[in-house]
Amino acid sequence: MTMTANPVDVGTAHRAGTLVRSAELPPRMWPAHTAAGYRVWYQGVGYDGAGRIMTGSVFAPEGEPPGGGWPVIGYAHGTTGLSDGTAPSVAGLSRPESRHVAAWLQAGYFVTVTDYEGLASPGPHPYFNGEAVADDVVDIVRAARQLDHPLSPRWMAVGFSQGGHAALFTGLMATKYAPELDFRGTVALAPPVEVPMIVGLQTAADSAPVTLFLPYLLAGLRTTRGLATQDFMTGLGQRLIALAETAPVRDIHYAVAVLTNQDIGTTGLTGRPGLDAMLHACRVPTARFDRPVLLAAGTEDAVLPMAVVEQFAAELLRAGTTLEFVTCIGADHTRMLAAPTGEMLAWANAHMAAAPHTVAQTYGARSGFDLLDVTGDGYLTADDYEAFGLRLVQAYGEAPGSRRAAAVRAGVGGRLGSRAGGGGPAHERPVRPAELGGGVVLY
Repeated sequence: MTMTANPVDVGTAHRAGTLVRSAELPPRMWPAHTAAGYRVWYQGVGYDGAGRIMTGSVFAPEGEPPGGGWPVIGYAHGTTGLSDGTAPSVAGLSRPESRHVAAWLQAGYFVTVTDYEGLASPGPHPYFNGEAVADDVVDIVRAARQLDHPLSPRWMAVGFSQGGHAALFTGLMATKYAPELDFRGTVALAPPVEVPMIVGLQTAADSAPVTLFLPYLLAGLRTTRGLATQDFMTGLGQRLIALAETAPVRDIHYAVAVLTNQDIGTTGLTGRPGLDAMLHACRVPTARFDRPVLLAAGTEDAVLPMAVVEQFAAELLRAGTTLEFVTCIGADHTRMLAAPTGEMLAWANAHMAAAPHTVAQTYGARSGFDLLDVTGDGYLTADDYEAFGLRLVQAYGEAPGSRRAAAVRAGVGGRLGSRAGGGGPAHERPVRPAELGGGVVLY
């Protein structure tokens, strides 16, 4: 185990993924089949580009490591809350998530669990900003390699609910962001992917019940994007949002148990001025993933309607992603942590054992328009540009929300938007090769 006796030096800059400190987690916080558990502090990068120290948990499996070291699961946890005290390395994993992590440990995987930016680290937690937390998932995998455990470079991103959303964003950028690792794919369990569609469905009627997802989402948007919730929420709704900023999931679960949209003022929420852009920023781009994806959803999930995930899966397939879609009959949101375990482990084992990917296999001989048009359908959409821009800036070591990254991403997206015609959103109109005037400029 790597251990430092001194407090974390937050004033010293380190390379992203550097292990700054580690300490043994109390055994009561270990999932089953854990041989050693640590709380780690590691160098991360904030969404704005500022370096900051992140925290998380790391678990080593029982038994002897295989030749080449333990393969790694970078686990992205579901919603725990928005305050430091709800971070898994502080409060521990919930029982369902602890059992889920135990299944990976029993199968012979080393598991890392980031707390995410703003949970037990400086600044607010950018709830449902997948771009902000994707590098957190990768960097704790890097940090774990500096502990006294033999680890393989092979790893996967796995996430549930909010973590499934984070894992998908990780899958979009992992190979470019951390080329020294051998990224094998993404497992996303019940990920709320099309946030605008989910919110639209959940807030369409006065009498519709309030889910756990909504108060945390609105609280996060108020904190990080300046959403003026006082302009439309009732007094009860405002108190609920204030509670969501500090309370753990179990408290919000009880608080929303008998509430409806009418009670808190969220009926027709997607029609609020300015909110559409905020919700759109929470979407997972439906571009091609360069590594396989397993997507799983439950038919009784009140947080993630099946229609939403089916649409997302169809769009990923059209984009050329290697996708396995698992439908879990009768499973609600929490049961998605256990329902697809057999399929999930078989899928992960097969892809971990496969031959390593190469640059040629990933990108082939594409150039110009074909480099972006990975589906080969002759069109580019806004999601292609969003995913490409994210990969590009992080490949050059820029945080996605930094000033330079914002300029590059706006430039990449602007090539599409300037040809979309009129003032409507660029994603409403795809672009053909001829409209790009002879090629694509790679900023």
